[in-house]
Amino acid sequence: MQPWLDHGVHAVRSVADLAYGAWGGPGAVIDGYEAAVGRAVAAQQDVARNVPVAPLRSLVALCADLTRDVGAMQASAARWALDL
Repeated sequence: MQPWLDHGVHAVRSVADLAYGAWGGPGAVIDGYEAAVGRAVAAQQDVARNVPVAPLRSLVALCADLTRDVGAMQASAARWALDL
């Protein structure tokens, strides 16, 4: 890695540690985000199970899957960017 880029990465990491320190650091914030996404997905899946119309049930289940996938991608990118 280029020295200037390495310096920038460490600066961003220091700012993230400082900003999220009150909540247990960036890792704890990302864990909380993943838990919130998991609860949202569970709620969407519960709604999907209770929809009596099959096409609408499939659409709600698709939205739950999309929420899960986007949340996982965002959490993964944040962990990668912060080197957690």
